[in-house]
Amino acid sequence: MPRKPATDDQRQAARRTLQKAAAGLYAEAGAAAVSARAIAQRAGVSVGTLYAHFGSLQGLMQSLWMEPVEVINAELAQLAAGIDDPIERLRSLLNAYVEVALTRPELFRGAFLFVRPETLPKPERRPLEETPFAALLVAAIREGQASGVVREGDAAELAQMAWAGVHGCLALPINFDRLAFAEPPRLAARMIEMLIADLAAASTDGPAV
Repeated sequence: MPRKPATDDQRQAARRTLQKAAAGLYAEAGAAAVSARAIAQRAGVSVGTLYAHFGSLQGLMQSLWMEPVEVINAELAQLAAGIDDPIERLRSLLNAYVEVALTRPELFRGAFLFVRPETLPKPERRPLEETPFAALLVAAIREGQASGVVREGDAAELAQMAWAGVHGCLALPINFDRLAFAEPPRLAARMIEMLIADLAAASTDGPAV
């Protein structure tokens, strides 16, 4: 007799079991411990079941952070929509990114500090503006350039510099915890003010972009 197709509840339960196993391995031993076989063994299913539900190991790992990150992106979009001044919008977006890192450290580590194991294929590189947070930064910069309050230059590259600057203040103290960095909130706050000063149209002495 052929096996009955799984119900939607059963499929969702299987996905959650695999996600829990993957998250557990990642939390316990880092990216090096993550493999399709290890996850399947912990979940008590076959490797084929993992691929049936997520398509790939990369798809499974991305699913761990996708839903909460989508919620955060929606909150950031709402924040940006309520601020008319492009400079203040940039400052608020960068501060909100820091707030996510400080208040949701596990999500930040998983979604934004994820180091791809050699066992995972490299994804196809996408334009920066396809990332919602970057798109909000780029939009604010372009609007500021149009109104004359943000310096000239490639908006996408300026947004990348701003994001990278703040992210580095949050990531370096984690990645190099053996070094006596200042506390991330202090580093990030100072960096944001430096970045905003550099992005402002009156800042004409900075490096060309």
